[in-house]
Formats: sequence, structure tokens, C-alpha cells
Amino acid sequence: MKRLKSVLQNVITVDRQQVRTKMYWPRKIEPEEEKTHAQRITEMKQTDPELDKVINIGFPVTKFDRTERKKMKHQLKESIAEKELDLERAARTRTLNVPLEEVKKIYTQEMQRFHWKSLAEHYGIYRDLFDNAMFYQCVNMDISYDFDEEYVSKVHIGNRLKPSEVKSKPYVEYTADPDTWWTIAMTAPDSHLQDNNMEYLHWLIGNIPGNDLNKGEELCNYLPPFPVHGTGYHRYVFVLYKQNRKIDFSKDRRPENCTSLRDRSFSTLEFYRSLQDDLTPASVNMFQSDWDESVRDTFWNILDMKEPRFEFKHPPPYHPLQKWYPHRQPFNLYLDRYRDIKDLNEEVLKDRLKDLKPFEPPPQQKYPVLNMIKYKQISGVQPTWRRPKLRHKYLKEMHWNDSEDKVI
Repeated sequence: MKRLKSVLQNVITVDRQQVRTKMYWPRKIEPEEEKTHAQRITEMKQTDPELDKVINIGFPVTKFDRTERKKMKHQLKESIAEKELDLERAARTRTLNVPLEEVKKIYTQEMQRFHWKSLAEHYGIYRDLFDNAMFYQCVNMDISYDFDEEYVSKVHIGNRLKPSEVKSKPYVEYTADPDTWWTIAMTAPDSHLQDNNMEYLHWLIGNIPGNDLNKGEELCNYLPPFPVHGTGYHRYVFVLYKQNRKIDFSKDRRPENCTSLRDRSFSTLEFYRSLQDDLTPASVNMFQSDWDESVRDTFWNILDMKEPRFEFKHPPPYHPLQKWYPHRQPFNLYLDRYRDIKDLNEEVLKDRLKDLKPFEPPPQQKYPVLNMIKYKQISGVQPTWRRPKLRHKYLKEMHWNDSEDKVI
């Protein structure tokens, strides 16, 4: 027993010493070195070469060699130096002619594919439709809509068109051999009402011989865009595929005059994966659109459903805690700040209805500053705390700003 007590006492003393060392002599921790701005940027931009590798699913593109570019620049400088005086004289006399068609042809052959690739990356087309796989535009695709009898709405990559401008079927033009087969699809990656990862199919034509869309198989009829109210701008993307052979699209065919949004649910990635051995994306184009009154007609008369509407719920305005004695503030305006906005609008409406005569036309003021004169005449009689409210009333400020619209 004595031996056991001595052992326990030694253990207790050792534990007390360890506690004392932990309490009074903490271990010194060296601070971490602060990272510079350049080091943080490099850490943010670090990518995994295996996971983040960009895959080209389109046709291969041969880039220009640097030596060829240098030769072209040198030749261009020499030609400009020789004709500099003639060009300057022609520009001053307004007789300089620039062959725009030739310039456009050179641009489409050399640089347009790289510019359109950067624009497609900017608008997130590769990210949302092809899971970050990319392709170059090897075919120039022109898309236009008949706006009215005189004007045409043309689709450029990323421009804004209203739904009323794109209600009819578009005209698609591209250069292709008549012996080749093509497929064109129009999808909306931002418009799905139930699943954010799905798209709506607005138009699909397959087995197009050459560039004659009328002879192709219309797998899904054209549906006008319907960006819902309160959801901002939606993207509408056209993708042109080149086929290796004539394909059987029986799985992707929709019912004739399809008006069901469930049947129009679509995934570009799944569509391409199922046919990637026979399809190669060759061109892309898109436009953006937001709500207008024609969307209501599309929901009611074409889709036969109620029009959904989304509104943003604004957070309640922040007001500091009330004070018993607010300094240098009219107490009636100070109390109005903490009232419900509905009560204030009701008060304004009742005040407006007192002077409203529904069976008489509103009097036209000959002098626009008449309200200011009337306010000055009344304000001299009223107490000082009431004058700011009268000023807002007669000058149509704050809550009285849109009082006439509310009554009407």
C-alpha cells in the first residue's frame, strides 16, 4: 500500500508540472509568412492539367506560323510605305475606295473563328452546353428574322432582340456542298422553369442536304422565345453540326406542332454524346432576349398555360432606432419614416381624391410654377413643422411623386 501511494503521488506531481508548463509556458508558435498578391493570384489560377484540359470536339484548325505573320506584316508595311502619299491624298479628297468584300473575306478566313471562340467563351456557351469542350467556327452561319415588311433583325453573337422580333421562323444561310448532310438546333439554356441543368428545344432540323433547310427533316417545329417576366436576359443559341452520313433521328423527334414544355426539355450535351461519332459541331451563333408583351401571347395561345411571373423581394429599408427627441428634424416626417409604406400610399391617395373631379377634365396649368407660388402662399400661414410636408405635396416630391398615376 505504501508503495502504491508513493507511485500515485509521483504521477500527480508529474501531471501538475505538465499542467503548469502548459498554463504558464505555452509552446511558441511561429507565425505563417504572409503571401504576396502575386502568390495569391497564382494559387487562384492553378488548374489541374488532367481535369481542366480543354478538348476540341470540332474540326482541327491550323494556326498561322509566326514567320508567315512576320512576312505578311513586312510586305504590308512596304506596300503602305510605297503608296502612303497616294493613300493620304485620296483620303483627303475623299476618293479612297476600300474593298470591303475582300476585307470581310480575309477576316472570315483568318481571324473570325478565333474571335467567335472568345465570344462563345465569354457568354458561357461551351461551359453550359458542352461541359467546357470547345470548337472553332469553320462555317460562317448568318441568321436573320423578318421583323416587318421593310426591316430584318439579324442575329449577331450576343446581340439583343425582343421576342416580338423573333416570333417567326428564322432564315439560316451558310455555304455547304449539296452532297453533305447538316443538322441545326436552337436551344435556350436559361429558360427552363423546373430544372436549371436542362434546356428548352426551340427548333431542330436534321439531315439537311447542303444548305437547303426546306428539304431537311424538321424534328421539332419552331417555338418563339418566351423569357419569363422578371428573369432578365435569356440566351438563345444556334448550333450547326456537320454529319458524316444520314442519321436516323427517331429518338430525338418531337410530336408534330409540339406545345408541351415537358416534351421540349432538351440537353445539348446528351444529344451530342449520343451521336458524337456522326456529328461534329461546325458553327455557333446566339442572341439575347428579355420579356415583352408578346411573351404573354406565346403562353396563352401557343403553350396554352398561365404566364408565370417572378418579382424580386426587396429587403425592408434599414432605419436606425427611434429617438425620443430627434434633433433638427420635423417630427411628422420623422414618424413617417417608421410607418408602413402602404399606410403612406393610402394617405396620399385619399388626399388626392379630395381634389379629384372624375366628370370634369383636369385643368391645364398655364404656368408650370403655379404650384410653387401656391405653396409659398400657404406656407406662410402654416407652422414650421408642417411646411416640409406641404412642400413635398405641392411640388410632387417623395410619396406624392406618382400620386396621379396611382389614382388613374
